[in-house]
Amino acid sequence: MEIKNTRYRKGRDSIILSMFGRSPQTRIIDLFLDNAFFEFSRMEMVEVLGMAKITIYKTIPLIENTGIIVRSRKIGKTQLYRLNGDSPTVKHLRRIIRDLSFKMAESELGDLHLQDTLQPEASIEFSVEEQEEKLPASSD
Repeated sequence: MEIKNTRYRKGRDSIILSMFGRSPQTRIIDLFLDNAFFEFSRMEMVEVLGMAKITIYKTIPLIENTGIIVRSRKIGKTQLYRLNGDSPTVKHLRRIIRDLSFKMAESELGDLHLQDTLQPEASIEFSVEEQEEKLPASSD
């Protein structure tokens, strides 16, 4: 598993975490939304999210009951889970993320335009001095 938990540390919150807080449920849902094509075991969630094993084991059934995640397959005794892309809740969450992303981008773009209008244009002066090239005298 190449996903590192640096993505899920404080100070680097996603839109979902920023809007709905950092509860165990929200962090797990955010993991699945960010990695929609991956399957995770409970132990992988423990590693990636840096949460206690007991927290993951208690929280997964709650999220599974909402239909946001589903059991995908078993490898040996290990149960894997994936995002349920057909869930109306997942579709709404994706729409919220998309809409908020656009609003944030528009806001940042507006801020950039505002900064451009507030800052006086820097005047750049170029002085081009023409210099005559002195050609060496030919020895014809």
